[in-house]
Amino acid sequence: MLATMVESWRAIPDLIPVRTEAPPEFLAQVLRRQSYGSRYDPVLLAVEHEALRRGTLEASTLPGERAPFVLFTAPDKVIGPRDEEQLSAQTTKTKGLATRLGIEKIGLIREFELCRFTHGYTRMSSQPIIEKKDSGTLRLPVRLNLFDPFKDSRKRPIYTVTQKNEAIYVQLSPSQVFAWLKKLKVADLPEWSPEDATKLNAHLLERAQPFGRFFSDLTPADAATYRYCYTLLHTYAHVVMKAVSEFSGLDMGSLSEYIFPCDLAFVVYRNATTMDLGYMSALWRNSNTDFLEHLGSHESLQCGSGSLCETKGGACPDCIVVPETSCIASNRLLSRSVLGGGLAPREDATNSGKRIPGYLEVIARNGK
Repeated sequence: MLATMVESWRAIPDLIPVRTEAPPEFLAQVLRRQSYGSRYDPVLLAVEHEALRRGTLEASTLPGERAPFVLFTAPDKVIGPRDEEQLSAQTTKTKGLATRLGIEKIGLIREFELCRFTHGYTRMSSQPIIEKKDSGTLRLPVRLNLFDPFKDSRKRPIYTVTQKNEAIYVQLSPSQVFAWLKKLKVADLPEWSPEDATKLNAHLLERAQPFGRFFSDLTPADAATYRYCYTLLHTYAHVVMKAVSEFSGLDMGSLSEYIFPCDLAFVVYRNATTMDLGYMSALWRNSNTDFLEHLGSHESLQCGSGSLCETKGGACPDCIVVPETSCIASNRLLSRSVLGGGLAPREDATNSGKRIPGYLEVIARNGK
């Protein structure tokens, strides 16, 4: 009956505006959602980012009330200097550094809501299949053990942890990302300009490619827009995590990340279960522009292990690889080359063995 009613409405001219109809490309992505893991589903992540935008990033506040999100380019009296001259000088310098880093929006989320849960465990691997190569290659299934049921009940527990910790939100400049993608000559680059009514986010959602629920389909392929954007955001998030750990004193294991690939944004948050003592707000209050300068510095974009890491993917524990408990993508789709330039990531078959320009390199060249 509902389907019949909807068809009758569509038969009436101008009753349903065309702009409310979902594009075919978006509907195709909705049908492919089973190909993604829940943490990598582009449709779900786009909805979550919109909820974050409405509820936190652009939430209205009453006079005198602390905003849930404060931009570093427009700090309030809690994290910024109270002297007007110092505030003006810091704001001007912050805007310049953010432009050089290709960042359109960066700021502090005072209460980033988290809800983590678990219903079982494995003793071998977090993936459903494990490979053993002791005597030939064997692919063995991994058993998921549910937690023991309650006494006198068949119900099994699901353990949850809810938190509201501080976080740093970063959103990259769409125009700068698009200019970088053009330099990479990706095969599926959309026709887009900053003046278009359609945002780059929509084109990224159309071109989203699944890489397997557990990265099983992450094999070398032609240079693709969505995969390179995810690699850029993931690498950038790790660089920010390293800098947060260095300037705030927080351990790397107490930090984590959340990536919104189609919105060109990511969040670095504190995932520890202990009381949040405001380390991230203190980071900006004490270091502010020094923190941003460090993100684009030579030492943060290079590896301290020598040439081996330079020739083997551009990611190792001495540079941007972080503990598995902190990384949302198991340290996959990660390469310093996408930021500072270098050999193409191993997943890029188009530029295999060739040097690609880094995101920050392209920005520096365009700024001259």
